[in-house]
Amino acid sequence: MAAHRSATMADVARLAGVSVATVSRTLSGTRAVDPAMQRKVTEAAAELNYQVNLVGRALRQTRTSTVGLIVPDLENPYFSALAQQLARAFSAPGIDLLVFSADGSLETEARGVRSFLGRQVDALVLIPVHEQLSEASVAIAAAAVHTIQLDRHVPGTASSYVGVSNRAGMRLVRDHITECVDLDAQPVVYVGAAPGSSSAHERLDGVRRWFSPEVPTLLGDFSAAWGREAAARLLADGWEGATIVTAADIIALGVVSHLLHQGRSIPGDFRVIGFDGVGAVALAHPSLTTVRQPVEEMAQSIRALIESDEEPSSRWFEPELVLGATSPASGSELSG
Repeated sequence: MAAHRSATMADVARLAGVSVATVSRTLSGTRAVDPAMQRKVTEAAAELNYQVNLVGRALRQTRTSTVGLIVPDLENPYFSALAQQLARAFSAPGIDLLVFSADGSLETEARGVRSFLGRQVDALVLIPVHEQLSEASVAIAAAAVHTIQLDRHVPGTASSYVGVSNRAGMRLVRDHITECVDLDAQPVVYVGAAPGSSSAHERLDGVRRWFSPEVPTLLGDFSAAWGREAAARLLADGWEGATIVTAADIIALGVVSHLLHQGRSIPGDFRVIGFDGVGAVALAHPSLTTVRQPVEEMAQSIRALIESDEEPSSRWFEPELVLGATSPASGSELSG
């Protein structure tokens, strides 16, 4: 039996009824292409499995030896930690990781996608700014190059996804609180981010599922400044004690900073629990109880996805709870 022949750009051109040059321009993203023409080419490439096979072949032959990473911002230490882990994952095969910050802007995110496609990166890793409004950028990237969404995702796009189960992470927090916390003295309060990203809304969903829809909730953004503001609001509202569950370590750092500055005891008066477990958690004093994401394994998974010829797929990782002094186990109370 004859060996299976990989589809070529000429095969895609014949099926789409266009020139090879048009296929090249469409899939590389180097020049603007009529939307109807783009659709014909991408559909033909998908039917022939050309796009995915091209990426695997390109990376193995180190066509440009580059992978692009677009992050929502670099002020959040978690995204910096992800970039570091990805750089390490690609260092062994000699692949350069190029990092672009969207700075929280959809327009800047779209410019980053165009820039990387113009440089013909072998693959693109994207942490979307917004769960719905980033759809156009993700779709354009996925139509041209192997695209993997990381940590956050836009549903319904033809790209792979690697991330953690946020709802499972909040279940771990619930289990810890149920076992270790006197909820009469330290009731749960949630300090999160407005649900514009999948991580923000999934963690909020987890709190509502594993605790109660009536849990007091303050929503802002993923920043230490918001954590400080939220803690100030709680104190102004007369809270003398609580278990403050946050959507991210960076928020938790802000909460802890303000509470200690105001002379409150942690964990005696307030317990504080973060989420992410890398980057900012090393800066916490007292040490932070947090839900840790396995970023090393996630980075290796991304490398494996890029090097393979698989169709787009999702890979979910289970987080783990790491106990620190801000919310220790029962019988090990530590003062701040």
